[in-house]
Amino acid sequence: MKPRSLRTVLAIRLCVLVAGTISLIGITADFMINARFESYITRRHKLEADGIAQNISAQYDAVSGGWNTDYVHGMGMYALNDGYIIRLQDTDGAVIWDAENHDMTLCHEVMQSVSVLMKKARPELHGDFLTHTYSMTHHGKSVGTLEISYYSPYYMRDNDFQFMSALNYVLVCVGGIALTAAIIISVLLANSIADPITETAEITRKISGGSYSIRIHEGKYAREISGLIRDVNGMAASLEEQEELRKRLTSDIAHELRTPVANLSSYMEMMIDDVWTPTTERLRTCYGELQRLSGVIADLEQLRQIECGNITLKMSCVDLQELARGVLDGFASSLQVNGLKAEITGKPSAAYADPDRMRQVLANLISNAVKYSHHGGTISITTDSTEDESTITVSDDGIGIPAQDLGRIFGRNNFHGQKYYAEHYRHDMYELQEQNREEITQNGWDKQG
Repeated sequence: MKPRSLRTVLAIRLCVLVAGTISLIGITADFMINARFESYITRRHKLEADGIAQNISAQYDAVSGGWNTDYVHGMGMYALNDGYIIRLQDTDGAVIWDAENHDMTLCHEVMQSVSVLMKKARPELHGDFLTHTYSMTHHGKSVGTLEISYYSPYYMRDNDFQFMSALNYVLVCVGGIALTAAIIISVLLANSIADPITETAEITRKISGGSYSIRIHEGKYAREISGLIRDVNGMAASLEEQEELRKRLTSDIAHELRTPVANLSSYMEMMIDDVWTPTTERLRTCYGELQRLSGVIADLEQLRQIECGNITLKMSCVDLQELARGVLDGFASSLQVNGLKAEITGKPSAAYADPDRMRQVLANLISNAVKYSHHGGTISITTDSTEDESTITVSDDGIGIPAQDLGRIFGRNNFHGQKYYAEHYRHDMYELQEQNREEITQNGWDKQG
């Protein structure tokens, strides 16, 4: 089965979530409204029955000791139309007015109508007509008993059912509108989330295919998505830079290997063609080129070991000032040729390190300082130590490192030095060719030259 797209999955899940939420809210609202309305109807029936009892109680005439039967009759017939069946007795149990005795057929019709309607609409109530008894008093004296029968626990009239139907219709309409709006918003939200992620995935595939220059537009997205886009763009920029550096490294390595090989080929060819006599000096020159070639190969092997993590450090306690003096002694001739001064300052410092690797680091730093310092400049080597660390600093007053390259000086593919060497090896090759040409010219292509 083909997996769904992120946009489809998000849209479906958001729609299901929203639909479920709206349905739950609708069902809960309908249940609560019905419960509150039923409670209201129950209280209303009780209040209406209490009102009927209070009105009939007021119809007792204390002077004559009787009841206003005309009013009781009117009240009883009016109450009968609302589903209340009343029966009034005096203190001796004699019936003063009874709805069933007055119009039994109408009473049965009312009771039948209410019962059928409620059992059809609310069969779960299992309701029936119940009689509620009220004691009639006048100035605290009992003057009779009133019985009011009505459908319990409650019953609703036609207008009550119409109100509930209208209310349910409104709830359904509101729920439908809310669901439609929520589905539209869910789709738009899914698109807003899926579009940048889909674009990022597509760009990532292109980057993995070698298109390192491509970038993702950074719009106004959520923080996590914006962070993802920035990370992917940063990764693409880093890969593009690494690819450029790799090409430069390949070019520089090829040149560094080509120069001594070309020189050796030239020397050997002239010796084979008897243009040159293989003297000790010329063989020494060839050996120098071989040493130069071996040095490049050794550097490459060392670089491979470092990148593969196979290099082993031989740690010991190292005097940094003594180490600096030893390395600096090896640059004595270079310092003299370039008119440079070198000084070692600071307090004696010791470090737990690999002496050979430290010499290599210092040699690289001092070599760069010599190459890029102005004539007559000063190279300073300063050592310092604290309770937690020891430091050694190499500084010069040369041209410095361009600001755009500062962030890459400790990168694994820093080719600043390689670029310098490539330029100077080209210069060396040119000088060697000129020397060969001069020597051949002076000897007149003499085989013994």
